[in-house]
Amino acid sequence: MIFVILVGTVLAFFLCFNLIPNRKLSNATGILAGFLVILTILAIVGNFHYHFGMKKETVTTPHSFTSINKQMNMVLYQKIGKQGKEQVVIYKKTASQKKPTTTPAIKTRNIIKHEGTKNRLVTQKQEWVYKNGFYRMMFGVAQKETFIKRTNTFHVANDYLVMTPKQAKEFGQRMKQVAAGMKQQQQDPAAQAALKQQAQQYIQGKMTAEMQKNPQLSDQQRQRLMKKWQVEFQNQLKQQAQQKLVEQVAREMNLK
Repeated sequence: MIFVILVGTVLAFFLCFNLIPNRKLSNATGILAGFLVILTILAIVGNFHYHFGMKKETVTTPHSFTSINKQMNMVLYQKIGKQGKEQVVIYKKTASQKKPTTTPAIKTRNIIKHEGTKNRLVTQKQEWVYKNGFYRMMFGVAQKETFIKRTNTFHVANDYLVMTPKQAKEFGQRMKQVAAGMKQQQQDPAAQAALKQQAQQYIQGKMTAEMQKNPQLSDQQRQRLMKKWQVEFQNQLKQQAQQKLVEQVAREMNLK
């Protein structure tokens, strides 16, 4: 709209000085048209260079995120630039996401706060927007509402590991080494006997509780339940071993 006004005022300026026979009226209307031309040009310059008719607006949006690894809770970051003052963060928005998301680096500040029990991403996006519909109608075609900067604050849960891709690679290598040592320990007859006893105690405890609720269980039902609880015990054992393994390597690498 502002360019239509500019063309109209320039045309009026030309017509006033060339088509109005009355010199006084011609001069008066020509000066007024010239003033409007200058005012319109100043408004255009002000809009393009100083965001005339616009205001800064910050929109805060909360998001959730999860680990980039299915086996353990972890989020990666990478320092960028010569001085390494800025960083990008690598994460997944959902567990089903195939490829991890990497935050932008341009006009974006990424902050990691290792705290709390739940992951939370707070994005603050700052933009130049028009103050009202009038200014949008006047300048909206010439200059769109523009992005200024973004701040991503990652509130990462305490049970998550935060490290660089290089550290993640080293972490994986150490995990394999420590896992091999733990597997060797588990092959010890005394360790196997202890695990067998724990499994029996787990199943017996479950069976006692189930019999109190349902004393009429048949032998077939008991066998099915015992197999189910055996699988439960094995899964819990694997989770505990994985957690112990992660914590041990994290301590060795000073990640916790």
